[in-house]
Amino acid sequence: MGQKQDELLKRIQKLVRKNQELYGRNVKLQLAATKLSEQNENLKLRLKDARLGMKEERYQETGERIKKYKMATVLFAYITGFKHLTDNDSSEVVMDQLDEVLIEFDRILKKYKIHKIKTIGDTYMAAGGIPEKNITNPIDVIMAALEMNIFLNQLRRIDGKRYWNLSLGIHTGPVTAAISGKRKITYDIKGDTVNIAHRMQGVSESGKILISVMTYELIKEFFVCDYYGRMPVKYKGDLEIFVVNGIRPEFSMRERGVMPNALFNTKFKLIQFTDIQELILDRLEKELPRYLYYHNVKHTVDVVTEVELIGWAEG
Repeated sequence: MGQKQDELLKRIQKLVRKNQELYGRNVKLQLAATKLSEQNENLKLRLKDARLGMKEERYQETGERIKKYKMATVLFAYITGFKHLTDNDSSEVVMDQLDEVLIEFDRILKKYKIHKIKTIGDTYMAAGGIPEKNITNPIDVIMAALEMNIFLNQLRRIDGKRYWNLSLGIHTGPVTAAISGKRKITYDIKGDTVNIAHRMQGVSESGKILISVMTYELIKEFFVCDYYGRMPVKYKGDLEIFVVNGIRPEFSMRERGVMPNALFNTKFKLIQFTDIQELILDRLEKELPRYLYYHNVKHTVDVVTEVELIGWAEG
């Protein structure tokens, strides 16, 4: 009887050891499976980025590069003035003054990191969100448009002549850019976004900044806008149009709607922070050294969310 009990105990001990071994193997397999799953997800993301990159940027036989931008804000500005010249006005003086206007416009664009596309006669074309992608480009372009209008108003007062004026059309959406040149890189953008912005400038009045409903939805928290009307767009139906009157009083210095105040800048920088987050995540995925392993975007977002919650709790 005692011998049978000993044998039974040995068998039980053996089964316990076996069970512990199997449990240990199972834990290791689960850890390995989790790591493989994370690596697989990371590879999928890289493959997706690679495919997007191939779609975004391709080379033509002419040497041009084609790059697609999901969100850019296109501005067309028509400088009125030549139609109102009189016999007493010197064409040379007017052309010199137009050059001064264009130089000032270039300075304003540089200030807001907006890319000048080209000047066609007295029509000025620019786009925000290229070549560097960002999500603040609708706000940047509106700020530039307001400053351009202010400059021409000041010029009219100083000069004492009323023929300088500006009509602007702005629309936000996807564009395709043809990139050419080596030393001096030029961008020629095409697509519905460009066509709509150009048409909006065509219906705009002197001194008015007209924007599409797409742009309006992205900037309405910062600027005072009024409903202007509708414009028929081929294959898209009627497009709602708004006119920009200025910065919201609570976001402008002395509540005049002209110059942004500290509250405006704080709100704007919070939006810029999203761009910084995306840049960091992109670098984590693509530029880490081989001896470091990045889990995935979801894990990072979860960590950031938890840290923010702790921050809110701490006050």
